Amino acid sequence: MYLSKKMLKKITLEILAFVFIWIIFIWTKYHFLYPNYSQEEINDIFKKENLKAPVYDSINLRGYNIRYLTNRGNENVSPNPETGRKKPYLFLIHDSGKNSGYFLDYFKNKDINKIFHVIAVDRIGFGGTYLPKRENNGNEIFPIEKEEFGEKADYVSSIIPKEILKQERQHIEEVRIVANGCSGLLGAEAFNWMDLSIVKSFMFYPETEPRFIGSVLFSKLLSSPVVSFLFPRAFVSKQKDLLLLDNMKGKGRERLIDNAKYSEDKNFEREENLYSGHYGGKKLKSLFFMMSDENKKEKVEKMIGTGQFSVQVIDKVDIYTQPQFVLDKILANEIYTLDINQIKK
Repeated sequence: MYLSKKMLKKITLEILAFVFIWIIFIWTKYHFLYPNYSQEEINDIFKKENLKAPVYDSINLRGYNIRYLTNRGNENVSPNPETGRKKPYLFLIHDSGKNSGYFLDYFKNKDINKIFHVIAVDRIGFGGTYLPKRENNGNEIFPIEKEEFGEKADYVSSIIPKEILKQERQHIEEVRIVANGCSGLLGAEAFNWMDLSIVKSFMFYPETEPRFIGSVLFSKLLSSPVVSFLFPRAFVSKQKDLLLLDNMKGKGRERLIDNAKYSEDKNFEREENLYSGHYGGKKLKSLFFMMSDENKKEKVEKMIGTGQFSVQVIDKVDIYTQPQFVLDKILANEIYTLDINQIKK
């Protein structure tokens, strides 16, 4: 059956209308409603609530200028005058398409600020962290961007927590990393770059399975120069970021998990005498997969292949607006930490 010209024209117009409305929706969500706060805006927000505002800082890693928020100026971050110990660190890694501004509620939470030195990063392409640009043409990215947003960006994304913590003068203080969603496995990757047993990564609702081919092709199309000019920066960066993370959920997943197992085992070897008899046996755990249902829990357990890491089913909440929920989960899992290193509320 052949379509009439009138019917074909109608279908074409409907498709174009749908695409136009979809583009408007994307611009509304990722540009007009995208919270990318300036320091002045943050100062005003916290002044109204009579709270100490976090401040932006940055660090240069392999040509990428990484921006992050820190509550370094909060008096609670200073070392305890009685013990001389600094506060432990809470390092927040946002999901694809978001930025550090989504974590502002963590800097407002009095319990969290009393316990932690809080850091929230703008990952590559989001917030105040931009992709490198050509000096002679601000609208054109490096011609080798595939490589730059491939191996190089993959490496930089992995070392961001380690390097920022070093800049914040973290030495032997406890570190708790929180990652989310598509970027969830970055919590495990970040742990692999840490060389201390005092680091624990909490991955909330991490996407651990490879994407289907249609979704991958969709991201490749929308991130190509031919199409990307139609969309806001945050949306295009999200597509590039998803492509970057695909390897972590695909062929790189086995390496990621094996490295994490090795790191945790080496940490336990170093402190085995301290763990001997602790709560009846080995209790050191460094990676925590916080899943939304039993089916996803089973998939993660199958991926891990052992009971070495903690895989739990928890309520599905928006972790960006529920910092107390996240804090409660972190503190509930301190049983897997030596008494001398446990974070007390």
